[in-house]
Amino acid sequence: MAIPKTPKGIGNQITRIRTGLSAWKREYGFIDDGGGERYYLFNLYYLLGDNRRSSEYLRWFHKQFPDDSGEPSALLCWALILHGMSKSGDHMLARTMLSNIYLIPHLLGKKIERAAMWHSSNWEEPDYLVEIPQKVIEAITEEDLAWIGDRYHSEVFQQVLKRHIEINQALEIASRGEERSALVRELRSLEDGIE
Repeated sequence: MAIPKTPKGIGNQITRIRTGLSAWKREYGFIDDGGGERYYLFNLYYLLGDNRRSSEYLRWFHKQFPDDSGEPSALLCWALILHGMSKSGDHMLARTMLSNIYLIPHLLGKKIERAAMWHSSNWEEPDYLVEIPQKVIEAITEEDLAWIGDRYHSEVFQQVLKRHIEINQALEIASRGEERSALVRELRSLEDGIE
């Protein structure tokens, strides 16, 4: 899906997608979003830069998809939206970091090499980075990058990242059973320490 060039075009695309998702919900009682439009909307809201509309979407998303683990580009935009509203986006930035460990270093201009660890989905792979809309990358300001870099290099983020990699390295060789289950539980709880 191509991102429109104007704010009006972005707003119209948001309206079309939201109308489609709402119609599905009215007709079937749930939202079937196999195409990932709920994630794509985060990119559009970030680019639109309308705090009121973005805030409404964040509330709607949380209500409709409370247990959604999120897609890396959507999580990044969510963190940037919160930061742009002068709210703490640290937790969402931590979720972004853990959803794809290559994304933040890529944004900060660092060389990316695939880590020798378990990658549970293609979203976690370095190749995923080409999926982030170029317009989103271009819209990230120097101030945003300074905030991202400051948080990423902080002791708490680095400790969580280090443990995330250690767990995924262990998962690469762990067989099914209680040990693997315990590792997966710990992996899912890592971001909880960052508010």
